[in-house]
Amino acid sequence: MNVANIFPIPVGMFEYGKLSDKELEAVKSFEMVDNVSNTRSVNQNVINDERLAGLKDFIEASLKVYLAETLSPAPEMAHYLTNSWVNITNVGQHHQVHSHINSVVSGTYYVDVENDKDALTFTRDDANNSFMSEIMVPDITMGTPYNCKEWYIPVQTGQLLLFPSSIEHGVPPREDRTKDRISISFNTFVKGLVSKGGGGAPRIYI
Repeated sequence: MNVANIFPIPVGMFEYGKLSDKELEAVKSFEMVDNVSNTRSVNQNVINDERLAGLKDFIEASLKVYLAETLSPAPEMAHYLTNSWVNITNVGQHHQVHSHINSVVSGTYYVDVENDKDALTFTRDDANNSFMSEIMVPDITMGTPYNCKEWYIPVQTGQLLLFPSSIEHGVPPREDRTKDRISISFNTFVKGLVSKGGGGAPRIYI
């Protein structure tokens, strides 16, 4: 059988490497507050800290590559970082499944994780997938990309992941971990010419 995999969801993976001592000092200097199931920084624009300038440049360059190879936007439209924050998920904690509103592409850079155990979990939206709706799922003999409910992507210290903001994701419970998980997450939006106004439609700028 030949299969056409339609409407794939791209998760981009990039390697920045471990932070320098100066960069790590910046990350650890931000004041943290309790979140729903972990902790996050009070500062919601951490990537603009001058000590993280190298990481910001890398994220922006990676975003351009990701968009060029997926959405392939017109040159009149640009994406930019809107907000960014530090996450700390302690041993025994998790991060609830969620998506990011008012954003096009979201991402996470992993400051410090357990390379052999930590992962980011993506959850399928059954409401928009009648083929695999909860009512229609039979007993299965083997997991495949077509019948799985969740997709685990192992993450490494120094790695950057980019993905569509609308896809639901979270961090599984870290019951068997030996150290805290530290990451920097961010959102993006668009500016410039969004529609060229073909067929009499108005040209749209943001």
